[in-house]
Amino acid sequence: MLSLGTALAQPDLTRWSTLASALEESTWVADLERLEPGCILSAAQPDLSLDGVRPLSPWADALVAELEALPLAEHHADRALQRLLEQGMRRFQLVQAAADRDRPGMEAALERQGLPREWAVVPMVLTGWDRSYYGPGRRAGAWAMDLPTGLSLGLTIRRGWDERHVPERMADAACAHIQRAQSWFPDSPVRQVLAFVRGKSAGDTHDPDALDADLLGWLHLLRVMVQVDRNFKRDRLHALWALREKEWTSFQCEEAGPLYFSHHRSTDWTLKALKQENPWFTTDSIGVTDVRPSIRVRSSWIEKAPDSGLTWCSAERPEPQSLEWTYTVRPGDVLGTIARRTGVRIEELRRWNGLDGDLIRVGQTLILRGGIPLDPTDTRSAKAPSSPMDPDARTDWVWYTVETGDSYWSIASATPGVGLADLLDLNDIAPESLRPGMRIRIPVR
Repeated sequence: MLSLGTALAQPDLTRWSTLASALEESTWVADLERLEPGCILSAAQPDLSLDGVRPLSPWADALVAELEALPLAEHHADRALQRLLEQGMRRFQLVQAAADRDRPGMEAALERQGLPREWAVVPMVLTGWDRSYYGPGRRAGAWAMDLPTGLSLGLTIRRGWDERHVPERMADAACAHIQRAQSWFPDSPVRQVLAFVRGKSAGDTHDPDALDADLLGWLHLLRVMVQVDRNFKRDRLHALWALREKEWTSFQCEEAGPLYFSHHRSTDWTLKALKQENPWFTTDSIGVTDVRPSIRVRSSWIEKAPDSGLTWCSAERPEPQSLEWTYTVRPGDVLGTIARRTGVRIEELRRWNGLDGDLIRVGQTLILRGGIPLDPTDTRSAKAPSSPMDPDARTDWVWYTVETGDSYWSIASATPGVGLADLLDLNDIAPESLRPGMRIRIPVR
């Protein structure tokens, strides 16, 4: 597994698949499905529509051409497309639905600055356009922007408040960062993307023949998303997002004093929904001196139980939760994802588990105190096997280190229930490139 303490911003294809699938747990998915059943979660089939489709911009054409020239282009593109089409196109629909919330504003900002609209595809392959994202390298927001870059672009980022999660602030910041990248590498869209995602040095040192397999897989995911975003028929959900917006309102205490998210563990106000709708608040308390002291809440919460709001305003700091439970790291997990799903802070996860950084391993057991316990029967939280050949394990895949003389065929033959096609599908390394010491993924049945 890649070290999660590195500065990598983009996930590899497997980690992106996990991020995209995890969007299904978001409260907004249930809300949109209630408004129009099947709008996201119903199975779909790819339906190409070339009639009346707006052509790609010259910038996007050049980007696709550069990516098509990278090594093993068709292999990586096929794998990326398969991830989008799996489970009735579930990931594709989740990511597109998430993007429909903020993408119109982002595209308007791009057009105002004379920038290609296709840049709005980048957050879809970085975080699934999850505005509450927080991940390795202290990157945050739908654009997975690192802390120094955010500060250099004038964003306010301090304890308790992070404008990388505020869509309207990130639209302007992303445009400014794109303009930087284009000024650095005016003739190479791929270098521009790498500079935007990983810093100028990544664009300076870009060598098409020396890219690691995970980065290749991610770049081809970008290529495929640019193409299918234009060609696949789907229903836009802008109207549903507008209807959902009417169900939420801003709430603010009239008297001075902080609000505490965790107070609503004991009320009808859902803690998970509160945190997901207010990701710019990064600590439990919301003080009156905060830039945005009001908080988004469901109108029905106020109407149904007005005393809940009054109680919240007069509440004292909640007592620390005594509940202690464990979570087993699954493939694709990062600390930020776990913290967001469970409603705790990353700093708390590190302290409770004696972690110096963001590095965690598949199968590692983490201690949590309070938060939102996950369903213990959820197989996605199952413990990884102690042996890479354990057929009874309940994870998606495990790592195997290639030995001298190994081939995909010999490894498949020695692994019960695993075929050659399974290995080729799960790994970004071409058969002819397999070398001793490499690590490949083996599916676990």
